[in-house]
Amino acid sequence: MSDTNSGRPTWAEIDLDALASNFRVIREHVGSNVRLMAAVKANAYGHGAVECARHLEREDVDWFGVALPEEGFELRSAGITKPILCLGGFWKGQEAACLKEELTPVVYRLDMIESLDRAARDNGIVADVHVKIDTGMGRLGVRSDEVAQFCQALSRFQHVRVDGLMTHLAAADDTVEDFTKAQLARFELAVNTFREHGFSPTCIHAANSAAAFAYPRARGDMVRPGGTLYGFSRDVLPPKIATLPLRPVMSLRSRIMLLKQVHKGEKLGYGGSFETARDSLIATIPVGYGDGYRRALSNRGRVIVRGKFAPVVGRVSMDLTLIDVTDVAGVSLDDQVTLLGQDGELSITAEDVAALVGTISYEIACGISNRVRRTYVGS
Repeated sequence: MSDTNSGRPTWAEIDLDALASNFRVIREHVGSNVRLMAAVKANAYGHGAVECARHLEREDVDWFGVALPEEGFELRSAGITKPILCLGGFWKGQEAACLKEELTPVVYRLDMIESLDRAARDNGIVADVHVKIDTGMGRLGVRSDEVAQFCQALSRFQHVRVDGLMTHLAAADDTVEDFTKAQLARFELAVNTFREHGFSPTCIHAANSAAAFAYPRARGDMVRPGGTLYGFSRDVLPPKIATLPLRPVMSLRSRIMLLKQVHKGEKLGYGGSFETARDSLIATIPVGYGDGYRRALSNRGRVIVRGKFAPVVGRVSMDLTLIDVTDVAGVSLDDQVTLLGQDGELSITAEDVAALVGTISYEIACGISNRVRRTYVGS
């Protein structure tokens, strides 16, 4: 079993073989001439950044993408040696640490470039950066209509080298392609403008998971898969993409901690939001919204016990959830409960749960809290 350690029997099982398989699917699809940056930000979308990065490094990933320098520091402390891009840049005072740990920051403001240039000069080095262009996402980046002025201002910095140019596509998973094509046209114009001003970036990248599969034009020198790496597809890729052999990497499991017979007409949970319509067998499991099992699944979600679906009844509370196991033959104390993942022929995916609560698979996986122990299976 994956929960043999003492303690609460609620755990997230991470299948490293599935992760490697997804990586290879992406690699095969985009071609060997395109580098792969594995997005391991937000603790690898809840899967465990260090363990996932170690496994992907063995698969010869080219880069890792993190949101924060702190995430990059954690990877370096764990012995990760591949290049790391800090997608959100850095905060004031982190320049020297980024240089020491050889993190490449994304930059989009002249003042941050100036502070990095100063830190690089003090250390006698030239710091590589990737400049982000805002082509329509509206978040971070140099506005695409201000690129020429930005390039002119960059000429005064002698200790910063523009090694990469990037943008982020806002609607690559959409069925309407005009907006994405317009973003790509703006980005290509920005890349040409940088080159006209004497810059020679070696890495041009625009493609997230959706664009890596749907827009070959967006791949450039590198793609940045995130969701597809962890086995998400239905709410990540546009409908025109044929079904891919991607495998979910995370399962969430628990065990029955209490079984009780409940009479017809009894109310269960906070607010008595569920009333039994029959004499029922109700199980309590030690997982709740404090673990990332969403409260919105109250009276709506379902789990798998002994190869059968069992509904969530009553409100999901912070630490505990009730399920109706009346129809599960032979159910026993300590039986395994699958909240995400496969059990026999049945499965519950992050996309399934996301659709129920009105969000996306990314948020479901990222929301599994740190108090849920991660266990790793596979090679």
